[in-house]
Amino acid sequence: MDLKNLYAGNLVSFVASLVILSELILLERLGLSFISSPLSLAILWAIWAMAIPSVLSYHRARLEKNWMLDAFGALAVAIAGVGLAILSLGKMYGVELILLGYAFEPVAGIPIYLTAKKLLPLYTSLFFWGAVAFTAGLPLYLVNLGILAIAGDVVKIAGLVGLLAVLRVVNAKEGRAQLRG
Repeated sequence: MDLKNLYAGNLVSFVASLVILSELILLERLGLSFISSPLSLAILWAIWAMAIPSVLSYHRARLEKNWMLDAFGALAVAIAGVGLAILSLGKMYGVELILLGYAFEPVAGIPIYLTAKKLLPLYTSLFFWGAVAFTAGLPLYLVNLGILAIAGDVVKIAGLVGLLAVLRVVNAKEGRAQLRG
């Protein structure tokens, strides 16, 4: 496992999660019609753009069962991108494709979970299960339970903060050791 790339993937995921949280809160406050607004579309495109370096960094981290990340991560990004393009053209059925793309996110995250839980089980579990709860909560906006997706994203962010803090220290120690060696 390459800890520097794991850190990079987590850092991009952390920033994306904060942007996602803003989108989720705006959707909760302003309603589902907000999703087709120019502001929402800009936020969604920014989130989508961050998915690419995130998946690439995790790929370079050489995780267990990396093929799952490669296959399902690419599928998630591609499907969500098509859905976002359709939504940008004013067609609301693009939201369904975005949700379908996000459904592959937890599957793509299994290699991260399997690998990182050996080092940091608590933070890795918060990150992974928060992502699962976030994803499961997305369709619940239809029945005014979007708060569950928000809660999942907050749990995911808490896990990422813990992972980033520990990996930063580990990477710094490795860097010092390499300088001495």
